[in-house]
Amino acid sequence: HETLGAAQALAEHAAGLGAAAISAVPCTYFKPRSVQGVVACCQEIASAAPGVPFYYYHIPHMTGVALSLPEIFQLAAKEMPTFAGMKFTDEQLPQYTACHAMAEGRFDCLFGRDEMLLAGLALGATGAVGTTYNWAAPLYKRIWQAFDEARLEDARAEQARAVCLVRTMRQFGGLSASKAIMKMVGLDHGPVRLPLQALTRDEEAGLQKALDELGFFEWGRRR
Repeated sequence: HETLGAAQALAEHAAGLGAAAISAVPCTYFKPRSVQGVVACCQEIASAAPGVPFYYYHIPHMTGVALSLPEIFQLAAKEMPTFAGMKFTDEQLPQYTACHAMAEGRFDCLFGRDEMLLAGLALGATGAVGTTYNWAAPLYKRIWQAFDEARLEDARAEQARAVCLVRTMRQFGGLSASKAIMKMVGLDHGPVRLPLQALTRDEEAGLQKALDELGFFEWGRRR
């Protein structure tokens, strides 16, 4: 949330409900200008849920905050008692590698770029969080399994499908398209919230046709 007090209230609420962890992005309107500012703000949020692991959510293309992630990671590990790791959604893979090396098994370095899961696995990721995992989880499980079994050609082929899938979703409206796809596969959780807008019927029809042409309804859901 853009107000620290509201974010603390949400963290406390989550703790009261027994949440396994909490996470936060840096402020996006009045952006932090230093690593110290990022970590201090995160600690304020985490302090409202003192027994709950905290994950820093690094997604600079959305937040506009592109401060050094390894420096944030290092300082958070030192200053935040409940710091548990991060979710990394970026293309700057050297930063992920640096954080993963610092983690030394003590912290989670969750990978968050759907189109690059295979690269994340190669860099040591043991956990991942992604938008399209909500409705195409079997595809990503096949990538992971093929990687674990050293079937790299199969893993690359499945990852290429994921790239096409994400590209199609973005062409039809990103999160609005994602919500529409969830409904198509029987996971209707309602429309997006404003200021985003739901797809029109014609747009939904165009999206479904594009997914059919990709073969998504066959390979995207095949377990």
